[in-house]
Amino acid sequence: MPALIRAIEEADRPAVTRLLTDRWASPDILIEGVMIDASALPGFLAEDNGDLVGLVTLIKRDTEWEILTLDSLSRWAGTGTQLLDAVVQDARRQGLTRLMVRTSNDNLDAFRFYQRRGFRLERVVPGVIDAERRLKPEIPIIGEYGIPLHDEIVFGRKI
Repeated sequence: MPALIRAIEEADRPAVTRLLTDRWASPDILIEGVMIDASALPGFLAEDNGDLVGLVTLIKRDTEWEILTLDSLSRWAGTGTQLLDAVVQDARRQGLTRLMVRTSNDNLDAFRFYQRRGFRLERVVPGVIDAERRLKPEIPIIGEYGIPLHDEIVFGRKI
């Protein structure tokens, strides 16, 4: 059964913070040297029988939205796709024509997920994660699949 997808509300902030801390070590995410509190951002959450099973947070700019975090606690259940669909629908309603997302060079699952949903590789930012690690030392040296973490990959999609 699909999860219930709804916009994040102020009352959800403690649960959002817990999920981000569990999945990202902290709600604070570094983007281009700027620390952003993802728990304070707009986005959508997924619930199953009242339990939080997914979350997407967004940086909303005038010309594009950036997906800062996207997490599904029930892998392969379609929750990530449902969350992304909610973002696309909301962005279209707001008159936007573009989404973007960044991921680390080790996140092969994200490469597959986003490309299968219309995102295209736009650029590689070499060494940015090494630089971010100096500001956020909890960023691991070795990432998923035993791949050393160094670079950021940017994907974009027209909507």
